[in-house]
Amino acid sequence: MSEQVSAIVVADGGVDLPEGYAEQTGLRVVPLVVHMGSRSLQSGVDITPAEFFALLRNAAELPTTSQPSVGDYVELFREAGQAGLPILSYHLSRGLSGSIRSAEMAKQMLPDLDIRLIDTGTVSVAMSMQVMVAAEMARRGADPDDIIAETRRIGEMADLFFTVDKLDYLRKGGRIGRVAAYVGNLLGIRPIVTVDKSTGTYVAAGRGRSFRQAIQRMAEMVVERIGEGNEVSLLVVRGDCPEEADRLLEMLRNRLVVRLADVVWVNPSLGVHVGPDALGVACYPGVLPVTLPRLAMAL
Repeated sequence: MSEQVSAIVVADGGVDLPEGYAEQTGLRVVPLVVHMGSRSLQSGVDITPAEFFALLRNAAELPTTSQPSVGDYVELFREAGQAGLPILSYHLSRGLSGSIRSAEMAKQMLPDLDIRLIDTGTVSVAMSMQVMVAAEMARRGADPDDIIAETRRIGEMADLFFTVDKLDYLRKGGRIGRVAAYVGNLLGIRPIVTVDKSTGTYVAAGRGRSFRQAIQRMAEMVVERIGEGNEVSLLVVRGDCPEEADRLLEMLRNRLVVRLADVVWVNPSLGVHVGPDALGVACYPGVLPVTLPRLAMAL
């Protein structure tokens, strides 16, 4: 680790990062837990997304999830605190998970450490945009207060949209009602969902009459948000549907100047609620200040 590093950046398992990013930047992730039958698995650690979705397609019973425990955070904060630096801990929206509450209790148990908790107000790849910028600013020695301010600005500017092919996973996970899921499946309606920035909860943003149409409409919504022909940074998140992810990215490349883009897996703890045929995209107007070599640059 560079002597110039100004803070240790932590994120909970609601984040969906490019492959290898955490290892390259020193970012610490506290995974959420997936319960499959009698097994409790750390999402992305004990089971990969590919393994998880292969099991999910044939699962007789829907897996459940749980947030990191207070003890998980205490352990990680203590270890991170050995560096003697402020700890910037980023969390998925309080409106979607109790993860940040566990972190708050852990912080109270460690009064000697400088722990700063940030509610990103979002999830998945939109959360990743904030976390990635925080990790890279910390590596360059930026002041922790400036890091928090910049990532909050990015959170205000970035948007997340996602859609699913089957509503049963949202229903079983308590995200939509039984009647809504039944009617949606019957009529072939596929919702497009975003996160309300004022509440940090899921809200409907649009819909399509098929998964394919919902993906196309989602691309149109991104273009409407960014402006035809303008610069954009993108993170596409997918379940077990790589072809659809590639198609979405291609549609966006045809209509926007894509300066930064990558396609990442949705992690198992989030995949429980959206199912294997799920696709989303986070968009940021302009060039996201991230310099990860693995990200595909479209010049």
